Amino acid sequence: MPTTISLNHTGSLHTGPTMHQHSTLSSSPPNFFASSQRSERRSVSSFDSRHHSSDDEDDDSPMNAPSLHQVLLNQGRGQYTLDNFGSFLQAQFCYENLGFWLASRQYKLCAQSLYLSIQQTVPMFNLNTNTSQYLNESQANQFAELQLKMRAILETFVLPSSPHELNLSDAIRCRLLRVVAEGNFHPQVLEQARESIMDLMKCSSYPMFLEGIASKRASSNGSTQSQSDSHQDPASWRHKAKHHFKLVSRMLKRTA
Repeated sequence: MPTTISLNHTGSLHTGPTMHQHSTLSSSPPNFFASSQRSERRSVSSFDSRHHSSDDEDDDSPMNAPSLHQVLLNQGRGQYTLDNFGSFLQAQFCYENLGFWLASRQYKLCAQSLYLSIQQTVPMFNLNTNTSQYLNESQANQFAELQLKMRAILETFVLPSSPHELNLSDAIRCRLLRVVAEGNFHPQVLEQARESIMDLMKCSSYPMFLEGIASKRASSNGSTQSQSDSHQDPASWRHKAKHHFKLVSRMLKRTA
């Protein structure tokens, strides 16, 4: 019998008859967090080494284009910024991809902070509800807040007919919902969806974003600065992007 997934009136996730208490995504939180921190440090180091000696170069040159991951970490310069990329996605009606990536990254940071703080006194805690019995009242409340953040992400981006539903495969969507319903709130449960959305942006949206910058650069070479400004207003891009980033932030701060 297939598994069905739904939200009850309290906002809790429930699955149908095929329910298991042990999640298939049960990798060790310490190793996962350590690996993530090393990966982001390598990314920053790589970007710095590429751009440290290029202060006098044209920031908008295709030769200086950062990777998608560097843009997502807001390490780009010139037109290769996170707010510009966000406004571009908004204009292309696919902003939900970036919104989910940012929301899941913020969730990961919150989960990491909570896990490391609780591990000092409750070493058996692993961000799963089956270990919440060992938490004191304050720790239990913090874990409950983290669960609300996960449910906000699912309700906004993952559940069928959600306000900003992602283009995920049925397998990835159902597996994510099932694992969370089983009580696993480790950020790694979001990794498959994150990778899928990252691939979408890398193969489609980001190349189009780079092409747009290159086209604008080529156009501005044959026109006056005023014509270039009328073609695209960077301040307007930043204003729109910041507005939508605030929406994601408010979404993560919702209460039950």
